[in-house]
Amino acid sequence: MMLIVLLKQIPKNDMNSIITSERIERIHEILRDIHHIAIATVNKDGSPLNSPVFAVFDKKLNFYWSSHPEAEHSKNIQRTHQSFIVVFDSREGHGGLYIQAMVRECQQEEMQQGYVLLKRCKEQLYGTMGSLETYQGVHSQRIYKASPQKLWVNKSERDVAGAIIRDRRYEISLADLS
Repeated sequence: MMLIVLLKQIPKNDMNSIITSERIERIHEILRDIHHIAIATVNKDGSPLNSPVFAVFDKKLNFYWSSHPEAEHSKNIQRTHQSFIVVFDSREGHGGLYIQAMVRECQQEEMQQGYVLLKRCKEQLYGTMGSLETYQGVHSQRIYKASPQKLWVNKSERDVAGAIIRDRRYEISLADLS
């Protein structure tokens, strides 16, 4: 799936214009508004696995979600601590963000922080999330935290008629998004 970040027409070879204040603002908007994301992990046999999850982002661009520890993506994360995430606005031309991240199951303080963020958002959208105890001990769910290592956006090149003829991926410095 190709994702497009096209907030204004960018000159064909102007790589410096890919990171503008408008684009940075749009990325923050995507992270604030989009909660269903795709997390890619690698199975033990080397095959890819992509899993949709409900997630929230904090101010440091870490993101949190809850999953059962026996879910395939959770087992893959436990084994490798790596994931590749796509956060995208599915309306055409509204863009997205690619994130390479290190992931771990939250413990104590991080669990509390992730729980508070998830609870606030889930209650606004769906009504309830359950108590913190649901995510501790022998209970079925765990809260996971992903810390971004690298971020990318795509820049689309269009022909004279406006059709997309090529997408290029550009890395964004984590410092630019802070």
